[in-house]
Amino acid sequence: MNQHPRNKSKMYKAIIGMVVFLLLAWVAFRIFGKDSEPLLSRDQATLAVLSEYAGKVDSLKLQAGAYIAVLHTEQGRYELKLDGVTGEILSIVLLKRTDEPAVQPTSAATPAPSGGADATPSPATTPSAQSVVSQEEAVSLALREVPGELDDVDTGIDAAGAYYLVEIHTSDRREAVVQVNAISGHIMSVTWEEPDGDDS
Repeated sequence: MNQHPRNKSKMYKAIIGMVVFLLLAWVAFRIFGKDSEPLLSRDQATLAVLSEYAGKVDSLKLQAGAYIAVLHTEQGRYELKLDGVTGEILSIVLLKRTDEPAVQPTSAATPAPSGGADATPSPATTPSAQSVVSQEEAVSLALREVPGELDDVDTGIDAAGAYYLVEIHTSDRREAVVQVNAISGHIMSVTWEEPDGDDS
């Protein structure tokens, strides 16, 4: 008669041991499984590229947790590496530049600054093989185009691609907004805003 309660006791211990083991396995999976967050889908990765740069994604492949995209733009073909989880662009490399650059947009409708020298657009810089134009480079290019004091820098994207909008205060108290192509460094346009008219 004493063996019966012992068998029950052993059975309870075995069940408790199994539950503890399963619970520990579940906790370990939850802790170590967090390192592998879900990857973006191919569509999400393509949208991440096109939200930054205008063009057409020619190919997209997953490689070691990152997406490698080939992007065709007006300036050329680029290879971009994206974080597979966040979609952040990690690198961009120029594969092939467009043979003949398209006619560069200039600010034909905007007047030249008063008292300024020749208002011809400055020569375009060549895109780096490793990266796009940085914000500092865009500011430098804009200040070469319109001398003055930097006010603000914004970024944007349209059908022509990514760009910077650099706001500059000039010595004659006007404000110029210089649009700089974020891939090529071309000056896309210069827009002039009149002063507020608070002269005393």
